[in-house]
This record gives sequence, structure tokens and C-alpha cells, in this order.
Amino acid sequence: MKEYFKSIRFRIWITFVAFSLGTMGILLFAQIILTPLFYGRMKTQEYITASDTIKSWVTSDGWSPYSISDTQALKNSVGQLATTHQFEIIINLPATNGTIYASRSGGNDILANTVNDEIKNALLKAKNGTIITKMDNNGDEGVILATYVKKYDEIAAYIFIFGYTEPIGTTLSIVNTLSFICSNVILVGACIVSIMISSHIANPLVKISRNADKLITGEFNMKIKKTEYDEIATLTENLNAASAEISKTETLRRDIMANVSHDLRTPLTMIKAYAEMIRDLSGNNPEKREKHLQVIIDETDRLTLLVSDILNLSKLESGVMPINYSVFNFSEHLKGIISRFSLLDDAKDYQVTLEEDEGIMLNADQQKIEQVVYNLVNNAINYMGDDMQVHVRLFRKTQDTARFEVADKGVGIPDEQLPYIWDRYYKIDRSENHKRAVKGTGLGLSIVKNILNSHGFVYGCDSKLGEGSIFWFEFNIHKETKKEEKELLKP
Repeated sequence: MKEYFKSIRFRIWITFVAFSLGTMGILLFAQIILTPLFYGRMKTQEYITASDTIKSWVTSDGWSPYSISDTQALKNSVGQLATTHQFEIIINLPATNGTIYASRSGGNDILANTVNDEIKNALLKAKNGTIITKMDNNGDEGVILATYVKKYDEIAAYIFIFGYTEPIGTTLSIVNTLSFICSNVILVGACIVSIMISSHIANPLVKISRNADKLITGEFNMKIKKTEYDEIATLTENLNAASAEISKTETLRRDIMANVSHDLRTPLTMIKAYAEMIRDLSGNNPEKREKHLQVIIDETDRLTLLVSDILNLSKLESGVMPINYSVFNFSEHLKGIISRFSLLDDAKDYQVTLEEDEGIMLNADQQKIEQVVYNLVNNAINYMGDDMQVHVRLFRKTQDTARFEVADKGVGIPDEQLPYIWDRYYKIDRSENHKRAVKGTGLGLSIVKNILNSHGFVYGCDSKLGEGSIFWFEFNIHKETKKEEKELLKP
């Protein structure tokens, strides 16, 4: 039960319900508390505005209480004001002891009347000369405003305005009843809609969570259906991709373990076997002993190379092997590398040729670039054609860039396998199986890829079945500064 309360489905639902209840609470608070308050303030301001309007009429320069026409005009204006705002208005003019009366029903008149001294004194003492009083007339609420206006330092008029405010009570009662009914309908609707939406959103996430749990148990080959929500669809795609990648990585891990175990076991077995042969059979026969010792040395070298390649590849992939940049003449350095292969031409019955443009300078890690050259040339030797030749080229592609190529006339690589040749232990054969390399450790191209990636060089392989392959990489030619030129010219 606790898990359900913590689930995304319940929390989305309760959020919708809480939001609906909060919204209805705010609306009810506004209707019950704020509406009468604002209505009272607005109504009071309406009284003050009406009294200011009357004051402006009475204090205008052209108006006189002694003029019958001016008094009649004031009576008509006040009558219209009373009808418009539903006010009862009384204006007492002390100069003539006349009183203008205007009713909200439209009746108005001019009567002889005076304001008693008590009211006069209260107005004179009031703030701003205005008194606003609420009253209750047999259950009907109302507001009375009393004020006065001066003209030429004499009181020109006493103004009394009265109006009822009871319609707001009836209106609020009706509105509150309708709001209560609507609130209940909205609450029920919100609960239903929130259940539907929470389930619609939560169900895909629940499925994703359950499938993610399967990754822990080692079940990597899973597929999750997409939804119409972009974020969940993206999460689904990413999880499916991660699952496929983890499955691929797990398969590759098993293959690597199998290949490494096989590559380690084979030389160790041969070392042990030939060591036993030397001990038991050929220890006293110099010719046989030398052959057996040479096998042990060769297998030890192979074992050392395998361990070294695995260690180097691990360092490159983890990024802990630093790149020591230096500027060197790649053309001259390449001649020295290829000359070492040429020393083996007669013994191994193959030929490595070199065509290079002079003076191509490279800013890179010299030792790692040498390893790239060795690995690419060795790879070409392992898979070269019947002509037993490997062609190496270094040339300027543009004024600022150069290209290094290693070409062979071997069987070539199928197009569908080209993207995978840089993977660890991926070997090309017609059955598309992973197999042990003809020579070497099977990690050479993966090391090449990591070194070239760390330098930011562009690289690739062009191959056609039956015609051979060309492995290449391109780089920017380093332009020497005057200081570097002087350093290079030093003896």
C-alpha cells in the first residue's frame, strides 16, 4: 500500500485533485469574503465621486444659488445623477435656505429646509468634511454620505446621499449556490480526468521502470512500445538503445574473454610443451634444442605483444594514456619505419614499397603515430594478395592537408562489414564469424582507431571484394614558425 502512495500514478492524481480543491477554495473565498469587501469599497467610492460631481457644479464660477435658472439646472442634473446611480440625494443651500431633493425613482423638487446645528458641527469636525455611515433599515442595508462644500470661504451647500446595498446580498446568495453546485461537479470531473491522465502518463513509465529492472538481472534484449509523449518517447528510445548497446557490449565482452583466453592459452601451451620437449628429448641435441627454444621465444614475444596491446587499448579507451605532442618530419620518419620492414622482405617473401612527398611535417605523438603505421602495415601484410606486396603512400592532398595510405591486393572487405572492422577482435572472413587473427593479436585496428580519434584525425578504409583494401588517415600539415626552423637547423 505504501508503494502505491509513492507511485507516480497516485501523485499525479492527488496533484490534480489538490489543484482543483485549491482553485475552488480560492473562488469561494473571493465570492464570500472579497466580493462584499470590494463591492463596499467600490460603492463608497461611487458615493464620493457623486458628491465631488455635485461640488464641482455648486462651486463653478457661473452658478449662483440666487438664480432660479441655475437652481433649476442643478435640480435637473442632480435628478439625473440620482436616477443613474439609484441614489437619494439632498442638497441644502444655506444662502437661500432651499433644499434640492432628488429621488432614485426620478422624482425631484426644491423645498425650503435647513440643516440642524448638530449635523453642521459634526461635518465641521469630520476628516475632509465628509461622514460616511452604514445603516440598516428594516433589514435593508444602506450607506449615507454627508459632506459640505465651500465657495468664497462660505459654505455653499450641504450634500446628503443615500443608497441601498442589499442587491449584492441576493446576488451573492445566488452565485454562492451555483458555485457550490459547479464546484462539486468540477471536483468529480477532476477526479475522473486525473485518474485517466495519471494512468495514461504513468503506465508507460511503469513499463519502462519494470523493463529497466530487467537490465539488472541481465535481460538486455527488450523492446518497449513508444508513446505519443515526446519526453517519454525519447526516454523509451534511449532505453531501447541502451539495452541494445548493453547487449552488444555484453556479447563483445564474452567474445573478448573467449579470444583473449584462447590467445593466452595457445602460446602458454606451446611454451610449456616445448619446454618439456627440451627437458625430456632435445636437451642434448643442439639443433633441435635451438629450434624448440626459438618456438618458445616466438610464443613469448606473441604473448608479450598481446598483453601490451590489451594494456595499451585499455589505456587509450579510458583516456589515461597522455598524448605527447611534438613536431617531426613525418616523411623522413616514415622512411625509417618502412626500411625496417624491408629488412624482412627476403626472409618473409613479401615486399613493402613506399612513395612519399618530401618535407611533410606533423604535430602529433610520434610514438603513437609510429604504432599506427606499424599496425596498418602489419594488417596489410596479414591480408595481402598473391602478389605479396604492400604499398605505402604519403602525399599532399591539398596545400594544408596530407594523406597517409596503406594498400594491399588481398580479398577485400564486404561493404556491410566495413563499419565493424575497427571493433576489438572483429575479424573479416566469409562466414562473418569472429575468428583469431592470422597473425598479431586482433587488436591492431582498434588501437589505430583510438589513437587517431585522440588526435582528431579523419580516417577510414576503402575496399572492394577481390581487389584489396586501402587504409588511410588524413591530417593538417604543420607549418613551421621561424623559431622552429632554427631549432631544426641546429646540429
